[in-house]
Amino acid sequence: MTKSYRIAALLATVALALGATTAFAHDGGGDNHGHGNKGHRHGGDVLRSDVFGSQPAGPTLFDVKPGGAPWVISRGEARVRRNGRVKVRVEGLVIPTPPQNGTNPVSNIAATVFCGGTAVGTTPAVPFSTAGDARIDATLQTALPSPCLAPAVLLNPAPNGAVAAGTYIAATGA
Repeated sequence: MTKSYRIAALLATVALALGATTAFAHDGGGDNHGHGNKGHRHGGDVLRSDVFGSQPAGPTLFDVKPGGAPWVISRGEARVRRNGRVKVRVEGLVIPTPPQNGTNPVSNIAATVFCGGTAVGTTPAVPFSTAGDARIDATLQTALPSPCLAPAVLLNPAPNGAVAAGTYIAATGA
């Protein structure tokens, strides 16, 4: 074995070891934001995705129809953990056309979590401002199935707190 071959082999081993260390250090799947590795210990992220508004001619997803008006969103994110914890933040989820003209006419909103195309739980309804802002931070009654294949979240209107599970006004997507 030549000296240059040994050095190359040593460098390759070191590079492989460093790569493995990096992979093992990030096994929680989520970011830490100063909270240690809670995502891994307390359920781990199953889904972390942007949220998009629905369109009346949009697709029926999991037998749930899109809302009857165009919904646009300034910003939104959904996060679901294995233990059933659901966090959704939406800002500016509104109907841009008359008569709403950039406002939200729905008093409350809820989130339904799907695994493999089947609804596994819906959060309680939360207040939904006329500016289209809402925050959902709830835990479903049961943990998600394992594995949770093709996870998705649909946001359901909930006028006066009554969740309209057959309609979505926003959904997760890539």
